Amino acid sequence: AAWTVEGDASSASYPLALAAVTGGTVTVSNCGKQSLQGDANFCQLLEKMGCSVSQTDGTTTVTGPKDLKEGLNAIEGEVDMDSMTDLFMTLAAVAAVSNGTTRIVNVANQRVKECNRIEAMVLELTKCDVKCKELETGIEITGNPSLRERSSEKTVYIDPRDDHRLAMSFAVLGAAIPGIAVQEKSCVNKTYPTFWDHSKNLGLALEGPAQGSKKLKA
Repeated sequence: AAWTVEGDASSASYPLALAAVTGGTVTVSNCGKQSLQGDANFCQLLEKMGCSVSQTDGTTTVTGPKDLKEGLNAIEGEVDMDSMTDLFMTLAAVAAVSNGTTRIVNVANQRVKECNRIEAMVLELTKCDVKCKELETGIEITGNPSLRERSSEKTVYIDPRDDHRLAMSFAVLGAAIPGIAVQEKSCVNKTYPTFWDHSKNLGLALEGPAQGSKKLKA
């Protein structure tokens, strides 16, 4: 018998988010509208924020808004991410450079993952001059598109706490905000060992080798 195994929708969220924050277009294969994974619905959140989204049974395509300062906007009300809790950090990275305030809720289980991800996101986003705070079951982010214009001479070192999802989420943010350096970058090997190479292929400017050294600047 032949079996078709879907692509990892969680990993697919990062290139889709890169499209959102850069105004580019990314298509991921083997993960479309027929997917059984809750994380495959992440693209719908990007659509609500201003992206163009199209899906076939087996692919998902996201195109970010061309007007990067006005095109991305917070989702009104609370964003219940109970069905895709692992991706709250990806959405938080997009929200950081969107207009308005994004309130992500029902992701309390993320406090007991590789690290306390909610606390870590607040601390690391604050380093990047993003206004945010913890909620009882989530995080609130007030976006600031003008951070895109920050000088790249100021380097912000992100501590991912050996958490692959934290590292990849801040790579997304680094595509929008200059001068973000992710430490212990090899932690992405847990689920997406080719992440840095794929990101470079998508046009993300990286300083430092994609393999070997511990730091990578986006």
